[in-house]
Amino acid sequence: MKIPSLNPEVGSMVRVYGSHVNDLNDFYLYSSWSHHKLLQLDQQLAEAYSQSSSYNIYLFLFKINIISFIDRSSTTASEEFNIGDYCAYQSENEVWYRGLIRERDSNGNAIVFKIDYGDVQHIPIRLLRPLEEWMFEVPRLAIHCSLADLVKPINDWSSEVISQFGSQLTKSFLYGKFINYNKSTDILSVEIKEKESNISFNKVFEPYQKEQSTFPMNDKLVYKHIPMVKLDPNTSYKIHLLYCINPSHFYVYLRKKSKHIIRRIRDIPLREMKTSIFPMTILNPFES
Repeated sequence: MKIPSLNPEVGSMVRVYGSHVNDLNDFYLYSSWSHHKLLQLDQQLAEAYSQSSSYNIYLFLFKINIISFIDRSSTTASEEFNIGDYCAYQSENEVWYRGLIRERDSNGNAIVFKIDYGDVQHIPIRLLRPLEEWMFEVPRLAIHCSLADLVKPINDWSSEVISQFGSQLTKSFLYGKFINYNKSTDILSVEIKEKESNISFNKVFEPYQKEQSTFPMNDKLVYKHIPMVKLDPNTSYKIHLLYCINPSHFYVYLRKKSKHIIRRIRDIPLREMKTSIFPMTILNPFES
């Protein structure tokens, strides 16, 4: 059974609250509804698992580093968890979380993605508990987002920019307009601004996306001497990947011209050719 994501309607504008931030193209928000629901869910999870006295004993012993005690029934249950399974666990601050297991290691630990918050934690597998049936009916409360129309720099967003963006999300009255939903990544592109502001966060951070790679683009010199054929941006092409530098900078052949290209390379002097290699960039990998 899969827990669905909470996806606001595209085009809607709602009040939002910040959650976990990885970068400007990978962060999590709450709507007013999910923010309120989160408080309810915390209490409901605590009540549901408070009956497990053996778990509480083990958690206490684990916190004071007495690992020799092992509750046999809980160990058996924990060993059944696999990558991709949902689970619940209680952290050291005694808050219960719903999670999705992303990885397991040979030391008895799991990397668990907190589906209602957006961050991950390393958790001993013995501390994991299966979700009860009703817990699958509550959607993931953290909404996975990307700032609309912002392209991640080749060298990634700097830690300073990410920290600055995270600080902006702590402001009290923020509103998000959901621009587009990418089904393959399950990410919503969003425009965020303060209640009384006409300038969105997207515009504020727009200049930082231009801090591209410090390495020179050597192909620019080539195209000064060998003209580049331009493609119609509104046309779909079948392509062959030639060379990939990174997801935002790679080269392709047009499929229908592949054989023709090979013949020309063999038979025609270089100075008489127009290049048939097309540099490509994904303007925003989080947009459909």
